[in-house]
This record gives sequence, C-alpha cells and structure tokens, in this order.
Amino acid sequence: YDREFLATRTNAPYLVLGDGSYQKEEAGEKPLVWDKKSNRAVPFDQEGIQPALEGTFSVFDEPCRTAFDLLREEVKNYPPEKAAEITTIPADTIRRIAKEFGAAARIGSTIMIDDQPLPYRPVAVNIYRGAGAHKHGTHTALAVQVLNMIVGAFYVPGGHRGPNLVGPAGQWKPGQTKEGLITPPSAIGHGARYYDFEDRAPEDLGLNELFPISTNRSPMYQMNLSHPNEFGLPYEPEALIVCRRNLLMNNTNPEAIAALLKRIPFIATFSTHIDETAEFADLVLPEAFYLERFDLFPNRPSHTMSQATGHFYWGLRQPVVEPIGQARRWIDVMLELADRLGFLGDVYKMFNVKWGLKDPYKLDPNARYTMNELYDRWTKSLFGPERGIDWFKTHGYHKVRRTPQENYPGPFIKARFPMYFENMLRAKESVTKVAAKLGHKWDTSDYRALLDWKPCPAYGNGTPPYDLFVVNFKIPFHALSITTENPWLNDLAERNPYAYKILINSETAVRKGVRDGDEIWVESEAGKVKGVAKVTECIHPEVIGIAGVFGSWAAGKPVAKGKGVHFNTLLPLNMDRIDPISSGVDSCIRVKVSRAA
Repeated sequence: YDREFLATRTNAPYLVLGDGSYQKEEAGEKPLVWDKKSNRAVPFDQEGIQPALEGTFSVFDEPCRTAFDLLREEVKNYPPEKAAEITTIPADTIRRIAKEFGAAARIGSTIMIDDQPLPYRPVAVNIYRGAGAHKHGTHTALAVQVLNMIVGAFYVPGGHRGPNLVGPAGQWKPGQTKEGLITPPSAIGHGARYYDFEDRAPEDLGLNELFPISTNRSPMYQMNLSHPNEFGLPYEPEALIVCRRNLLMNNTNPEAIAALLKRIPFIATFSTHIDETAEFADLVLPEAFYLERFDLFPNRPSHTMSQATGHFYWGLRQPVVEPIGQARRWIDVMLELADRLGFLGDVYKMFNVKWGLKDPYKLDPNARYTMNELYDRWTKSLFGPERGIDWFKTHGYHKVRRTPQENYPGPFIKARFPMYFENMLRAKESVTKVAAKLGHKWDTSDYRALLDWKPCPAYGNGTPPYDLFVVNFKIPFHALSITTENPWLNDLAERNPYAYKILINSETAVRKGVRDGDEIWVESEAGKVKGVAKVTECIHPEVIGIAGVFGSWAAGKPVAKGKGVHFNTLLPLNMDRIDPISSGVDSCIRVKVSRAA
C-alpha cells in the first residue's frame, strides 16, 4: 500500500472513536491524527507532522484507532477462500491477481511530465454500471475505488481517473469540508449533498431526504407514481414532459411502467421516432435529429472530455441537413414556452449563473435573444470577443492544452479522498429521523463507515426452476435504445454473433436441452422474453446473458422492431430490490430457461 498517499491524500490516518465518529479537537471541528514525531494527537492539517496509519491511542482519555487500522481489521473478514465461495473464482487466482496488482502499482515510483515530477502508478481497477447495479451495490462500487486508493493509483499518471476534477484555468475545482474531505464541483456532483443532510419530510417524488447521498432517484419517481400515498406527498403529477428518454424501454418491466404512465393525465414527448413512450403520449413533438441540430458544446467538460487527449476542448455541432417537416430542437420549444408563459427572463437569469456569463455578455431578463445570440454571448464570455459563435462556425473547435495539474490533479488538490466513510453515519441518523416522521420503518443498515459486502436478494434465491442468473451487457456500437433504429448499426448487430441472441453456457445448454439457434424463453418473477440461444463458453455456467436495450415493439421503429431481446422486461421494481443508499434498481435476478415450443 502507498503509505504516503494514504497518510496525506486520504482520511486513513484520522483517529476514530468507538462509535465510529472522528476524534476531534476539544474546541474545534477538525479531526485529529496521531503525529509520530511529537507522539501526540494533532489536527489533520497541521504542518510538518508524520501521521500514523496504524495503532490504538488514548486521546482525551478515550481510546481511538486510525481509520486505516479499522479497514485492515475489516478486510480480514474476506480471505480469498471466502471470496472464492461467493464468486467461484479460485482462491489461488485471487491471491495471484492481488500480488500482480500490488507489484504493477510500482509504489514509490515517479514520472516526469512537462518537467513536473509526479507519482507513477500504472495500475487501476475500473467499473461501470454493473458492479453497483445491485441492492447493496453502493458498497461494492466504493470498495473498487478504495482499492485504487490503497495503492495510490488515484488521479495520477497510470492510475484511475474519473471525471475532470479541475477545469481549465480554475474554471471549476473541488471543494473541501471542515473535515478536510473532497466535495465535487457542482458540474460533477449532480447536486448531491454528501456531508450535510436535511431532517425534513420529502416534498418531491425523488425522496431526496431518504436518499441524501444518491445522485439518481428515478426509481423513487416510479415508486411514488405506482403508490401515490406511500410517502404522504400532498400531490400527484398532472403532467409529464419527456425528452430524450424512452421510459418503457430503459426502465423496469414495461407493463409496470405503462400502468404508472396511465395515471398521469397529460404526457408530452419530444421524439425522433414514434417510439414505445411516444405511443403513450397525448402530444408528440418531432425532435430534430442530431444531423439536423445546431448545438454548442455537445461535449460536457466535466465528464465527456477524456484526459487521454491532453486537452480541454469546446466544439460546435452544425446541421448537415435542414430538419424535416416540423421537427425542432426540444430546447427551442421549451424556451418559446417559457416566453409564452412569462418567465423567460428567469431562464435568462439562470443561464447567467449556469454559463458563468461575465459583463458585457450577461443576458438582460427583459430582452429577447435568438439562439445564435445566446451562443455568441456564451462563447465570447468564455474566450473573448474574437471567439464568438461565428468563429466556432468557421473553426469548429477551440482547444486548450491541459497542464499536469489539470490532467493529474491528485497530488495538487488540497482536499482528501475518503476511504473511511464517516459521513454515512451522519446520513444514517438523518434518514432514520426522516423515516420516523413519515411513519416508515427504513433499512439503514448499509449506512456504515467501513465498506462491507452483502448478497443481493437474487444471490441466495436459487430455487428451481429459477436456477440461473440473468445479466445485461453492452454492445460497443449501440447506445441504450437510441441507436437501435439506425439501419447501419442494425446491420452490424445482425452480423454480430451475440448482439441479438441470448447467451447460454455450453454445459448449461446441455442440461437444459438447448441447442445453438433454438428459440428459448427466459422468465423471471416480473416477466418473460423469447429469443434465440447462442451457446458459448463466453459466459458463466450459472448465467444467462442479454445484450443492450433491444426487443423494440413500437410500430414507429420498423428497423428495431422485434430485433433482439428486451432485458428490462425481466426487472421487477419494489423497495426490496432498491439499493438503500443509491436508490439504484437491482439488475441481478433469477430466471428459468426453457425451449420455446
């Protein structure tokens, strides 16, 4: 492990009391660490100290241990033999990969980039949605990041880098709590409040106060629409505006989604096709296709600008062809509606803040601007009068080379990364209070400062005939349900041996009497789907694999209709299958497989 990184860039050396909270100054709010130089407890940010990572100490006559010590104790509960029972990966393989991972990290090594010496940790473990898309999945996802921190492979050359923590010339950067821990820039955190919580009854369908750390509360919108009196909200939605979402394809079982959509009196949707959700809408507005659109900065600087390019870049998407018929961009329609309803000036005030517009380019709430004028003010405010929208129309992209501090911010930012989650304990208190106000018994057992593993509901529920797991995986040339109507991409998928098929292991296929190319049924407690079997060694014997968001049924999608299998049909939605911290829907379910007649 990287002792220097843990001691100076994380909260690993913080002293922790028996109740899990930090030991702090008597007359202050700063957590204490044990300084090996002076042999006493001092504030974590005191200059010139040498924090202890291990040990038990007495501070103010109270015993406390370092957070790192507690983590070391916790992971003893997971020897490779136990992990092998859970994962079916042999214990010897786990030990080998762990040793290779630690050796490859080259802890203590450095590299020169632009004459700047930086820590060099050429190793990383990375996850996407799959690892966290389970009940109790928050702990799994965080554990992966803690593993990167253990070897110091976090926002340094060679290591794991997530969203851009630091913007060009300091346009955005992380903040810091009074405990010295990192808070993400607003462009990254999606408004989540990881450290400060409000103990009040929820007022919105997302139930923010019951999921204060989550950045995704869409499952709770579904729950509240399905059971409108469950959480005591004093209203039910009367209108729904859908933009660039296909709720029936991309959410849980579509029959359940259809039932809740029927409860909403008026639905309007912006659509490029008469898709599954548009079929439910009272008003369908034709949305301009991307080749018909005029969009500024389609790449989000915080998330979709890869550090690997070595640059920040701002671009323009210009229409290749004119929109067909009455198709318009959804944003143009929404701005016109705001004007007709009399609050466009308030939208301009929001743009002034969100876009960071400076004088003389700030928007006048009493004026009216074309989209070209809005974009012109935005670009000139960012890059000066010589780079207005006309410059971008001619040149396409403006780019700025990243400094090492911007590309590898880990060693340069003051705030520390948490590997001990003391804020979870405070969130637990808050959620407990909110649930009590609502008269609900709420599961807060996952709000722990130390990461743990718990099986999702499907893990121990293998009663025949529901004896297999089903998992969803991505095809690299398709994105959600958006691209399925593209004829060229459909042609690729039809030629791909896995895209439109149901993957089943060779051994399992023999046991189930299934041959390659057979039509089979896959059924869960929520629904059933039919597809063509692909017998393969490329999937675990206990698992059935279904790719993408396929299996469209809308008449307005003739290319995609009936192609592939719709995984989400198999997903139920209830409180027992929602992660109590993230509100994420558990995507691991048990199914039975049979040959179609």
